[in-house]
Amino acid sequence: MNGRKAKERRRALRVRNEQLLANARQETPRLVSALPDMELWQRGRFTFYLPTCHDDLPDELKQAVTTHRTATLEGACPSCELTTLVSEAGLVVTRHEQVCPAHPDRLVELGARLGVEVNRRE
Repeated sequence: MNGRKAKERRRALRVRNEQLLANARQETPRLVSALPDMELWQRGRFTFYLPTCHDDLPDELKQAVTTHRTATLEGACPSCELTTLVSEAGLVVTRHEQVCPAHPDRLVELGARLGVEVNRRE
């Protein structure tokens, strides 16, 4: 396969996956599994790993984690211009702006400031 055909194939897969994600966002999210600090949610054919939002978290951190969770599932963030990418393999990657309180680095910093350990998953 030459470079041009490979590029067209990757673009077609990306477009197909983005359309599948748009269709999946029309479905109701469903909790599949819950661990102490992560939850597994299904929406259409896509699976999302989300941090658990415990009731005992400080309000500021709870709000940031809730924003992060909602943005990941819904594809829109109230605090920034969220970027959502879908890989050829169908992996959904959401990226908050660096200054957004729901950005994973900001969650870790906020947790450190408030004395709460926040684990960041890549």
